[in-house]
Amino acid sequence: MATAAGVDDNEWQKLPCEEKAWKARMIGYEECAKLFRTQDSDKSPEFSKYLGLVKKFVVDPNENAREKALDAIFAFVEEAQVAGKTVGEVASGLISKCLNGRAKMKERAFDILLMYIEIEKQADIEEELIKGFENKQPKIVQACLELLRRGLS
Repeated sequence: MATAAGVDDNEWQKLPCEEKAWKARMIGYEECAKLFRTQDSDKSPEFSKYLGLVKKFVVDPNENAREKALDAIFAFVEEAQVAGKTVGEVASGLISKCLNGRAKMKERAFDILLMYIEIEKQADIEEELIKGFENKQPKIVQACLELLRRGLS
């Protein structure tokens, strides 16, 4: 079956996670999460290929796709030795885009930020959380306070 644009319905599944179609990005994020979890070594060159992209995952404009992106980011931070290089951009995106979202998204953002603290990036996370205190949205400020409390305990 063809869509209005004349593209096969399954054609979007072959597109990368940088694609316009949110469904394609969502599938791409799921594939990335699987790829990250199946690497033999935390120093695998596969992780380096995604350094630039992972920073963009967190600010996906579609909430459904962003939820899958957070799973991929969590797998990346958990598995990759190079994950520390992404802390600034990922943390600021998580704070601005995910801490005021759905409960599941907020909890996954908490998990990712706490994982960065586990990999010895606490100073960077603390800096981003302090910047979050200046946000105009009370939910984000409250979430930053909660994260800071969790990180310190």
